[in-house]
Amino acid sequence: MGTAPSAPKLKAISVKRGHNITFRWDANCEVDGTWKKDGLTLHNGGRINITEPTQYLCFNLTIRDATDEDEGEYTLKLSNWHGDASGSAKVKVLDFAVAWRKIDHQNDKVKTAQREFTPSNPEAQRLRFLLHGPVGAGKSSIANSVNTVFQGRTTVNAHAAPSTGKSETTTYNMYEVKDEQGRKLSFVFNDIMGLEGTETGGVLTADIISALKGHIKDGYEFNPSSSLSAGLYYNNNPTLDEKVHCLVSVIPADKILLLEESHGLIKKMREVRDVAKNLDIPHVVLMTHVDSCPLVKEDLDKIYFSKKIKIAMENCSVKLGIPMNRIFPVKNYHEENRVDEKVDCVILDALDNIVNFANDYVIRQIE
Repeated sequence: MGTAPSAPKLKAISVKRGHNITFRWDANCEVDGTWKKDGLTLHNGGRINITEPTQYLCFNLTIRDATDEDEGEYTLKLSNWHGDASGSAKVKVLDFAVAWRKIDHQNDKVKTAQREFTPSNPEAQRLRFLLHGPVGAGKSSIANSVNTVFQGRTTVNAHAAPSTGKSETTTYNMYEVKDEQGRKLSFVFNDIMGLEGTETGGVLTADIISALKGHIKDGYEFNPSSSLSAGLYYNNNPTLDEKVHCLVSVIPADKILLLEESHGLIKKMREVRDVAKNLDIPHVVLMTHVDSCPLVKEDLDKIYFSKKIKIAMENCSVKLGIPMNRIFPVKNYHEENRVDEKVDCVILDALDNIVNFANDYVIRQIE
């Protein structure tokens, strides 16, 4: 009498991106076998290699260069005249084996270049970056963190909001960046009231657009129910120096995945993005709260090894309609009482790109 196949006992696999996934099972009798992933039959070709059973009835499945799409449940189904049997195991694709984006770790070289930088258009005495984003994203902390990098000590110039759901920033504030000797660098940050997902909460998109165009003066107190269009704080004829040269959206890495594209917050940010695009103003995203990823929290040098961070960036790219190469994950100074070379490194990498984008913009304004 023949023998029915025994159920394959496959082991769950955790594999780093770019590595191979391999399953192997030795059957107890002559059988036909089929490999499936999430219920769909797998076939030889591309990255998939299924070896035909040998005389030892060994069933092998190999998938080369694992990617996110390879995550799922894999099943080997065996059958012969005497019965059927199957066994399953899950595959989890872990973080990257190598960094998927390069970063310049020469902090001193980057800081020196930024200290010596001057805009390439004399009509812009300094570059102006507009920070905007949801309440609690870390907009004000960005300004503090950049100053911390250049002064070599923790600084608090902008009031960062606690996790209360309400914006700590209520006025239009300009924050200068200074080095250890107190010398001003050739760029500033303008901070505004935080965005909220409701129609009536937070800063109005009309005010953000006015700020982009240079119509709002420093010190204006935002009114969530009425946008600024005239008066003491309205600048009717802004110069290039008073206009914004780069729009900087600040988004928490641990929140973007929770927001649908139809969410009010995303709609507002897309509206501002569209205006910036029409004005030819460069737009970047600083993705904060990267230490919500355990790998990055343990070692910030792993920021571009992290699968979780890349997925958050990809979601941000889709939802806000901004290319991946304009999205920069950063960590703000918020609990440290000393400067950290790794924190400085990701901030400087983002800042270097922002300065270049903004300088390209002012060059385009030369008549």
